[in-house]
Amino acid sequence: AANFWTSSQHKHWQFSRQELECNRQNVEVMTGHSRTELGDSRHLRIFFHGLIQSLGRHLSIRQQALATAEIYLTRFYIRSAVQETNPYLILSTCVYLACKMEECPQHIRSVVSEARSLWPDFITHDPTKLAECEFYLIEELDLYLIVHHPYRSLIQLSKALASSAVNVGLTPEEIQSAWSVINDSYITDLPMLYPPHVIALTAIYVTVVLQQPQALAQTEKAKLRAQKMTDWFANCGIDLEAVVDCAQEIISLYDAWENYNEKSCRDLLFQLASGKR
Repeated sequence: AANFWTSSQHKHWQFSRQELECNRQNVEVMTGHSRTELGDSRHLRIFFHGLIQSLGRHLSIRQQALATAEIYLTRFYIRSAVQETNPYLILSTCVYLACKMEECPQHIRSVVSEARSLWPDFITHDPTKLAECEFYLIEELDLYLIVHHPYRSLIQLSKALASSAVNVGLTPEEIQSAWSVINDSYITDLPMLYPPHVIALTAIYVTVVLQQPQALAQTEKAKLRAQKMTDWFANCGIDLEAVVDCAQEIISLYDAWENYNEKSCRDLLFQLASGKR
């Protein structure tokens, strides 16, 4: 739990893109369900992300616990087909279990009550359904439940930048923006592909270098600051190819978000649950 490099997350839940694709193809073969039935996978994951955030707001759950829940959900659907499950029950269970692991537990009846108020067509009043699902979820996760997140790395990197030779600390607004990029990274496969510090570095890069407002980017001071930041990235010994790959994934997500339609995803899941594909 104290060291990512010796953790179960690094040893058992880090993959290459090829390995992830192979796992998902195996699920298609075993279940007979194709991912094409679900449309754009990024849209569905954006939808699930919104559901988890909504449940979290109703229960006043802190962000790191919700991030852990999203990791659990992604891991679960690497090994299972959406079409064979009740996603609303699965994600509610992910939130319930994540709160336990992040030491902010919620009573099972509270989770069931709030989930039912949000999705009455898919969640029953019976808390034993969620309790049964918890055991199913833990089994699919191979009992590896500790998750390391990029949030701590972001704060550490911000301090390192401020105390380094380039002396380019992040403003509170930039830290908040980078935090939001990290939140969005859970919609992608990045937590399954890269260590937390690489995602945190990507969030800083996207915020400071790629998302600068045009008017600000034209000032000499801003140009000098961006150059110092770029030099720091080049000289700090990180895998720049990994950062670039992560940044492209985030940008691709934001492009897909432009065409996202929440109603379409909701209707799709209702049709799947009703057996009306």
